[in-house]
Amino acid sequence: MTLKTLVTGVAAAALVGGAAAGVTFIAFPAVSSAPAVQPVVWDVPMPQAPAPDLQAPLLQTLQALASGGSFAGKAPYIQGGIGRIESIAADRAYTNAAQEGKFPLTFNIANIDSDGATASADVTATSALGTSATQSVQFVTGPSPSGWQIAKASALDLLSAAG
Repeated sequence: MTLKTLVTGVAAAALVGGAAAGVTFIAFPAVSSAPAVQPVVWDVPMPQAPAPDLQAPLLQTLQALASGGSFAGKAPYIQGGIGRIESIAADRAYTNAAQEGKFPLTFNIANIDSDGATASADVTATSALGTSATQSVQFVTGPSPSGWQIAKASALDLLSAAG
């Protein structure tokens, strides 16, 4: 047996034995750990939690406003409430639309965008006559039974569209 064969055999035995024993530093240099992956895309952090489902509470707010009864009792669903003159005008517009057979209304809410305290959505209202209209409506969180109120500007826009 030559010296070269002996050295090669010992080196191979050390390599196999070391690998079998879990010692990898004999054959390989230490491996550095990889950097931690951050959930960031172009410096914009990923959302930590999914957005809450707003379809049901926003729909509840719209249905409460479109239901029968005086608008004076619907003040919790409108940002800042509703004044006496506004209530009278809204009641008159509602009565006229009801006499024309436009109620009940059905609503379809799409493209909801929320930042937590405010939300906007494309609302399609369909009358009992089958006519539809789509409008962007703003909502704010507030002390209504649904937790959401229609923004004052959107309420006035809807009132002028109905009247």
